[in-house]
Formats: sequence, structure tokens, C-alpha cells
Amino acid sequence: MQTFSIDKFKIAAAVNGNDRICYILYPFDILDSWIAESASRFGITIAVITGMDWDNDLTPWKAKGVPSGSADFKGLAPQFLSLLKERLIPEIEKELNVSSGVERTLAGVSLSGLFTLWQWMECDLFKNIISLSGSFWYEGFLDWIKGIDVPPKTGRAYFLLGNKEALSPVPQFRDVRVNTDEIVKYLAAKGIRDIFEIVPGNHYQYAISRLNRSFAWMFGPSRQKSFGPYETPSK
Repeated sequence: MQTFSIDKFKIAAAVNGNDRICYILYPFDILDSWIAESASRFGITIAVITGMDWDNDLTPWKAKGVPSGSADFKGLAPQFLSLLKERLIPEIEKELNVSSGVERTLAGVSLSGLFTLWQWMECDLFKNIISLSGSFWYEGFLDWIKGIDVPPKTGRAYFLLGNKEALSPVPQFRDVRVNTDEIVKYLAAKGIRDIFEIVPGNHYQYAISRLNRSFAWMFGPSRQKSFGPYETPSK
């Protein structure tokens, strides 16, 4: 595994081939021991990026802070996406000696899980996305995605949510399961190959298990199979 920095961002990476790479936008610097083992197990280069302004770099537009009384979200995702495209990814892939035709996947959790889907609708930088506990409660997001022309995608999307997340004491978070379910069904109806899984636990719990589950679906032997449309989440 290797680590390096680009301005305020820390990158922890493990190289396994140069034709596929998964970027993970993560809020905590806790994945170092997982990265190298998983790159080897799944046969994919992994680059974890930390150091984002979490509440602002990953939100697509301005919105009221959540929980109530928190600072408002600044909605700087368009600027962060430009930074990813124009600087971070080119420099990371040069450092890791990744091929110019590499297949990219973007994975995120919570607000970066929201960002993964938002950017996928905006551009083709990443072929696939993984959204773990994506913040699809975010003000206006459900209406936004249902109001856009969903672009055709040749890749796939994986969504996961803990079964206790909709039981949050924060009222704004309680729609997350219903919203995620609606979004995934809507994308499937538009021809997106996706899956939505409900797993035990709350927000941010069982981080490694959830990453392993999503990577097994996206990059494991089953990736060679033909996946059907939206899969109904388990109870």
C-alpha cells in the first residue's frame, strides 16, 4: 500500500492491475489495513480519498443544515467534481501508473454515497457506482432525480442501507429507506442495472463488512453473470 497527498487530500492506495480502479470517498482514515488485502482479493486497484469538506464538497446544492440547528450545506459538489476530473484523478492515476483506458468505479458512504449518484447523472467519469447508506434524504434530491433525463449507462449501481437507519431520532433522516427504494426502482425503470440491499445495523456501522459485500457484488465472480433489474430489498 502507498500513501500520498494532493493539497489537503490524503490518498491511500493499493495497485492490482492497471485496467480497473475503484475510488472510495471516505470520511475516516480507518481503511488502511483493508485496502491492500481487498485489492488483491478482488483484483482491482483501490484508491481511498479522505480530507474532503464533508458537509459541503459532497452536497449538490445549498440546503438547510441537518439535524436542525446545524450549519447549512453549501452545495459545493459541482466544484469538487471539477477538481476530481481535472486534478485529483489525473494525478492519482499518474502516481499509480494506471492505464488511460481504465474502468473507474466510485464508492461512497453517507454524503459521499449521495455524491456518487449525483455525479453519475452528471458525467461519465465513472462507469459504476457504489452507494452505502447514501444520504438520499437530502432536500430536493428525490424530486431532482425524477425530474432529469436519466442518461444511458453501461455500468452498474449498488445501493445498501442499514435496517435501523430509517429509525433515526432525526426526523429528516427517516425518509432515507423510502427515498432510496424509490430512486433505485426509478433508475431500474430507466434501464439502469442496479441492486438495493438492506443489511443489519445503523449508519456507519459494520463499515468493512459493507464494503466487502458491495465489492463482492461489483467485482467478485458474480460480476460475470447477467444481472436483472432492481432487486427488492430483504425485510
